[in-house]
This record gives sequence, C-alpha cells and structure tokens, in this order.
Amino acid sequence: MKKNYDILVVGSINMDVIVNTDKYPAYGDTVFCNSINMTPGGKGANQAVTAAQLNKKTALIGAVGKDSAGSQLLRNLEVKNVDVSHVLEVETSGTGTFVAMIDVRGENTMVGTKGANDHILRKDIEQIFDQLDAKILLVQMETSKESILAAMQEARKRKMFVILDPAPAEGIFEEAFQYADLILPNKQETKAITGIDVVDQETALQAAIKLKEMGIPQSVVKMAENGSLVYHNDTPTYIEAIKVHAVDTVGAGDCFAGALASSLLETNDLVEAVKFASVAAGIKVSRSGGQDAIPTLQEVLSYHSTC
Repeated sequence: MKKNYDILVVGSINMDVIVNTDKYPAYGDTVFCNSINMTPGGKGANQAVTAAQLNKKTALIGAVGKDSAGSQLLRNLEVKNVDVSHVLEVETSGTGTFVAMIDVRGENTMVGTKGANDHILRKDIEQIFDQLDAKILLVQMETSKESILAAMQEARKRKMFVILDPAPAEGIFEEAFQYADLILPNKQETKAITGIDVVDQETALQAAIKLKEMGIPQSVVKMAENGSLVYHNDTPTYIEAIKVHAVDTVGAGDCFAGALASSLLETNDLVEAVKFASVAAGIKVSRSGGQDAIPTLQEVLSYHSTC
C-alpha cells in the first residue's frame, strides 16, 4: 500500500557551518569572527521541516553520506516530524556541507559541496515514487540534475502540483521548467533565468511575463525586503514583505517555499499563500539559527491575523 503525504520534498540535506562576522574579510585576509556553529541545513531539509512545523504530513527524498553528520541530520529531521524513510544513505560520498558567512546586516554568502546530494539517481526516484503519493511536490536545484527531472516528471504523471524553487542559481537548468506549475525565483535567480535585473515591481512583472513565455504558468518573483510579485492567471499582484529586523537570512527562501506550499493546500489561493509565506519567512529572518528558527503554525497565524 502506498504512503500518502500532503507535501513531498525532493531536495538537499546538508550540514551547515555558520560563521557570524562583523564584515566579510578582504581577499587573502585572515580575521577573527564572532562565532562558528554547525547546524542542520540543506534546502530540501529546510523546506520539509517548514512544512512539518506547519502541521503538514511531509516526506523528504534526499541523500546523506554514511557518516556522523548524516546520522545526526536524519535524527534531527525525525524529531521535527519529517518522514525520512525515503532518504538514501550513500557510501561513495560524504554528507553535503556548506559554509555560510553572515554579517551584521543578516546577509549571507555561502560556499559548499553537494556531496551525497549529487548521487541520487533516476532509478532511485522512480522506485520511491512507486511507494508513495502526495498532493504537492516541492523541489529545488541542489541535488543531481537527473533526480530533479525524474521527480518532476514522476509527479506530473501522478497529477501532483509541482512547485520549483530554482535555487541555488548555479544549479538552474531550463529543461526542468516545462514540468513546473509554479516557480519561486529570487532576484538573483530571476536574472539568471530571464536576463532581467529585478529592481522594482515593473521589472518583476517583466520577468514574470518572460517566465510564462518560457512555459511556466505561475510565478512568484521574490524581492526580499521589497516584497513579492505574484503572477497568476495573467494577473500581477504585489505583496509587501513584513517589516522585521533581519538577523539571519540563511534558509529564508526555503521557509518561504515550505510555508507557501502548506498554505496553498489549505486555501488553493496563491495570493493568500504568498501572504502567509511572507509572514513565515519574516519571522524566520528575525531570529538567529537554522531550522530551529522556523516558526510554528500558531506563530504564523498569530502574526498573520494582525496584518
């Protein structure tokens, strides 16, 4: 018998090394920082934790190495109510690891290795999809190209609603776009896909129209603290970001994606889902930390009801 889920996430599982610093060092410099911490991360894991925190039955398909980091990350996901029974343990590669430097404004710059995330094969995806069903597939671009394509194609066959978070920009490939029902690019990703530099609502709309011309019917162009442009049924709607003091932006986009998918299940209204996701992401960036900073459903609803 197949397992049924609200949201299925196919994506990365990483150990993040978080470096807090007053400012980024100049090229070749050696400087002291304020702190260094290791925390569970990965775009797929972050999105799955968000959906689970928002009371959605969530499964994650991903991969870790057979190492201490992988074991720790799987335990953490289980504690956060994410089904990890479909996560692969890879012998030929270590668990993905990223280093994030965060300055006093909360902005982050990251570098890392995909590790086991890059070792998910098409046959793995096809075998796992035969064992489950879900209403929404949420996928990013931090695992192997063949796993991303296979997941989107299998989801389409099963009439799942497919949400593509095209992050990171370095992982983007156009072949995936034809299988997406909705895309959620930030400014950098939007420029990488469309060539349009998003600086305001007008350029965000130009980019959304270009995305539709590329075969993606719906889009949410994210502009960080400047809000989001929702393009749905050929109609643009601007959603303001909530006003917060940003402390840590690591995982903000992942929180947004997981919250949007969760709300869309409840409301079937993309504009309302983006409003909900904006609140969740806003709460997330106002706190330091990784997955532990992701808000609960009650926290989002309490804030959302006052907006």
